[in-house]
Amino acid sequence: MERKEGLLQQIGFDNQKAQYHVINLIESFRAMNSTLELDEVLKKIMHFALNIVETAEAGYIQMYDEPSDKLIIKAYVGFNKNISLFKVNIGESITGKVFRDGCVRLITTRKEIYESMGDLSKENFDCIDKAHYKNEHIKSILSVPVSFGTKRIGVMTLHCFDVEDGLSETDILLLQSFASQAAIALHNANLHTEVQKTLDEVTHLSQRLKETNAMLEKRTDIHNLLTGLSVQKKGLSVIILEMNKLMDIDFVYADYLEGTIVPKRDKNLAKSLDDLFFLFTNKTKAAYVSICDKAQNDYYIYPIRSGSIFLGCLIAEGSSPLSQIDSLIIEQGAPILSLEIMKLRSQTEIMYKKTYETYQQFLKIKNPQQAEIAAKELGIHHHYFLQTALIELDGNVDLHSLENDALLLLTHLKEKITVENSLLFSYNNKITFFSSTRNVVHEDYFTEVIESSIKWWNEQFTVIARGGISTGYYHFGQAEENHLKAEKALLHLKKQKKKGIVHYRNIGISSLFLHHPPEEIDSFLRETFSRLWTGQEKNDELLHTLFTYIQNNRSMNSTAKELHIHANTLYHRIKKIEDILGMDFNNYEDYLKIQLAVYLYNTFLVH
Repeated sequence: MERKEGLLQQIGFDNQKAQYHVINLIESFRAMNSTLELDEVLKKIMHFALNIVETAEAGYIQMYDEPSDKLIIKAYVGFNKNISLFKVNIGESITGKVFRDGCVRLITTRKEIYESMGDLSKENFDCIDKAHYKNEHIKSILSVPVSFGTKRIGVMTLHCFDVEDGLSETDILLLQSFASQAAIALHNANLHTEVQKTLDEVTHLSQRLKETNAMLEKRTDIHNLLTGLSVQKKGLSVIILEMNKLMDIDFVYADYLEGTIVPKRDKNLAKSLDDLFFLFTNKTKAAYVSICDKAQNDYYIYPIRSGSIFLGCLIAEGSSPLSQIDSLIIEQGAPILSLEIMKLRSQTEIMYKKTYETYQQFLKIKNPQQAEIAAKELGIHHHYFLQTALIELDGNVDLHSLENDALLLLTHLKEKITVENSLLFSYNNKITFFSSTRNVVHEDYFTEVIESSIKWWNEQFTVIARGGISTGYYHFGQAEENHLKAEKALLHLKKQKKKGIVHYRNIGISSLFLHHPPEEIDSFLRETFSRLWTGQEKNDELLHTLFTYIQNNRSMNSTAKELHIHANTLYHRIKKIEDILGMDFNNYEDYLKIQLAVYLYNTFLVH
């Protein structure tokens, strides 16, 4: 009877306990599903997991991370923050195998627990060992897979430290039931997170789209406004002033050719234009620069170009980044400014082309009366002294860039040459100066101005400037002869690949050979020097001796002194050279031939 009553009491106790577990499970299900925030769901799962399995003292849930292919701690109870560093590979240690196999693992002895962790990396072992101060007293571990349908998404693990046989088979059933519901809650929370993320992205994109549309509308308005001013032929200054009104900052346009600033504001900036132009001639992107004079001034520089041609710069004072609207205005305004500048440039080029054609026609006229009429059309009145200068720009750039450089040098010359009755223009990569004066007084003045301008240019730029000058007494109908002499002087420098300036009267007998093909001159030199021109060390010494001897006008003493040898040694060398070449330098024709060969070598082959 007593046994029966005890059995009934035990059954009643078990029923109460089962009822408690059911209520606890239901309450946990309700709580887990009361929120869709993933972090909150994870925290609730771990909180209720320890409520359901009362003997467990600590636990954590790991979720599978696809990018790293590892199980990552997402929530924990009863551990310190070291547990968050615990990341295991699939199949590694206890939880890695539970995830891989999809099977529950209940381990109830410390020895078996540590044996099951035998393949755990040292890094992971240190993390788990430091995560709970009672790890050395661990008694049992229960680890169950968390799956949604057939897809495993994680592992839930509980630890028991103090109670022997603290985790039991009953706990497995409870935790498996709980894990099934937890998986549903996690799936829902993940869906919510993904939906929320997508919604945030859509909202962000929508906002960006609104902002982009607003900027596009603003861009169109700015473009239409500035284009309208261009179509209405309001001019460069009006467009620049209108851009200034639209922008938050003030800026100016610095013209490369004219060296002017619109609108005129900063006097200190005007002093630094040459340096700024030098920095940005070959640049295509904007940049910030600092100019240090008495004080430091910072500027934002935006180069204006038309293809390879540098036109000038938009310049704003300060080093702060431009606002979006200011960047937009410059972006839209720069091409329109470029177009306006090129319109002005085209008009100038058309004018210079007409001047060039008229000048060429004038040169061809031989009739004095007709030549006088043509000269007056060019603004040239009859005087008795004539000066012609031709300046050519040469470099590793395209023709358009050379034309632009020629216009820049022309502007510089116009500032220097103020005498009336002269003609100054550029065409392609050449500048022509033509002047008729009463006497030779102005010759030195013009020559000095042109020479100093070419020197200034060659010191500032990589493109080479060279010039040829011719002067002489003039009668109408004879201008072409003087022009051709200037061309020959220029060709003389070009053939020598030299820069600078030379007068026709100073090129000497080179004028006779300017139009000879280089191959023809080279053939004459090879024939003359014969076996001396072999490149061998011994004959190179003889060749050098010969050149020094001829350049010293056959003076034995001067030659020996320059070569640092005895006069007798020089005498024997000269005799040897004569024998090799089959010449006698006392013979007029032989000496003239070798003298001419040395001159041509130094003039046309040595650069």
